[in-house]
Amino acid sequence: MDSLPDAIVQYIFSHMKNAKDVAVCNCVSKRWKDSLPYIKSLYFPRNSFDNHTGNNHPDSIVWKMISSIVQLEELVVYSPFSSTGLASWLLHAGSSLKHLELRMDNLAEYQTCVESPSKLDCINAAKNLESLKLWGVLMINSPTWNVFPKLQNLEIVGARLEDPALCAALRACPNLKNLLLLGCEGIRSVSIQLPHLEQCKLDFYGLGNCSLTITCPKIELLEIQGCSWIRVRETSCLRKLSISNNAGRVYMVDFGKLAALEFLSVRGVQWCWDAISKMLQWASEVKHLYMKVEFTGDFDALQPFPEIDFVDFFNSHSKLQKFDIHGAMFAALCQRNSLKNVESGFVIPCLEEVVITVRSPLNAEQKMSTLESLLKYGKSMKSMVIRILQMKSNHNSADDFFDDICRFQCLNRKIVRIE
Repeated sequence: MDSLPDAIVQYIFSHMKNAKDVAVCNCVSKRWKDSLPYIKSLYFPRNSFDNHTGNNHPDSIVWKMISSIVQLEELVVYSPFSSTGLASWLLHAGSSLKHLELRMDNLAEYQTCVESPSKLDCINAAKNLESLKLWGVLMINSPTWNVFPKLQNLEIVGARLEDPALCAALRACPNLKNLLLLGCEGIRSVSIQLPHLEQCKLDFYGLGNCSLTITCPKIELLEIQGCSWIRVRETSCLRKLSISNNAGRVYMVDFGKLAALEFLSVRGVQWCWDAISKMLQWASEVKHLYMKVEFTGDFDALQPFPEIDFVDFFNSHSKLQKFDIHGAMFAALCQRNSLKNVESGFVIPCLEEVVITVRSPLNAEQKMSTLESLLKYGKSMKSMVIRILQMKSNHNSADDFFDDICRFQCLNRKIVRIE
């Protein structure tokens, strides 16, 4: 290292991130110490001050390191800190910061939420942020943020939110391209209006009865968990869509024409049939369809899927290449009248891969007929996976059905396999 020019040494140190490594290098030599102000990133792990015994408060130590850096671009702090400490750090480095990631750890601390300025309020000093990631956030009151004109990525993981506070935070980020809200509770109704948003992942924790409205004309990827009423009208760019509700019911979906959609995942315990049928109708151009909804029914009563015509379904989804079918959807395609309308020229032109989950031996004859039809009319079929999941029966029907599936697999061993 002694023979290297100062510029090379500074370049090497500029790729150093861990605060402990920076502190160690600071003690090696005066030359190394003089090169450390040129580092671009600082990372404080969760245990950074676990064994700290000095007189200086951890907030002061972090401030001292930050203040020694000429132009800090990335700051990641997982170790505990106070709002006063954060305010002092961002007062010095806020103008140069591009990426900020903080473990807030104030979910159960209402007092830290109402103190002024709060940790959230302090972030307003970092005007030029391009990416902001927050963990363990209590956002009951609207943060006093002006506008982050350069912010393109916002991620909040593990949060307790109030509707007005979230809406205020999103208004301060008008140019977002990526939004992730994961494990967030307290949301009842939210409207997201971001003209540049391209990717959005929403995971609302709780009763699964949230109402969601999205107006984002450039949205390409959308994942939604925990909403019962969903309205997304501008969908011309949407290519990947996933909707699930593990705790509640999906009552209503309202989408525009999903002409660009390539992947659709529909999951949950119970969906109203109107919502399912509309999604299947709008997603007529989809290439990969994943269906795992256990029941339908508009109210508390859990009902099976109504019959779905085999021919009409595949004629309406002629571009389908991969189909993951679980329980209820497969049973709906296997009704007695489902294969009555097969015309002589009928084919499933693009289907290459099918994954079928079977949970019941009921209507075994119709189910075997549907499996055979998928191979017969799927001219491009390369793989069929049949998953036998928790099949229970008190008589021999389950054993007979399994024997039929094994014979079917033996006759088509190059394509069919059993899991």
